[in-house]
Amino acid sequence: MEQIKLNKENPEIEFKLKSDDSYLLIHSAFITSQKNFENEWTNFISKVKLTAELRHAVFVDPEGRFIDDRIMQFPIHLLVEPYQVQPIIQLNKLIKNETIKIGINTDLKFYRTLKLELKDYENLDSNHTLELNIEKCKIDD
Repeated sequence: MEQIKLNKENPEIEFKLKSDDSYLLIHSAFITSQKNFENEWTNFISKVKLTAELRHAVFVDPEGRFIDDRIMQFPIHLLVEPYQVQPIIQLNKLIKNETIKIGINTDLKFYRTLKLELKDYENLDSNHTLELNIEKCKIDD
């Protein structure tokens, strides 16, 4: 199992998918802070949104100006139990790569990149970090 950290200074991470059966499993999330915080982590959860994006670049012109790509984006819900006191969230979220058809071509393609991004709705405190415990299969950083 591996650990990645997302915060205000480093809000996203991108992975390269090697095959159509690549996957990323997010076991759990843990909120940490540089300052002493009792129940303040619930405020952090209410202010941020974690999203995943699968992308396949179809065309990039020789000068890199025009990109035609296929994107599938979805949220990863950070749900907290009503009487939860620990800043740990069990996610067990499996993000599997998928095959896609592009145009009239019958060849199946697959998404090449997976991006996890922490988006903030309000002014996010820079002291907080979301640590994700992940498992990767056929994926490069």
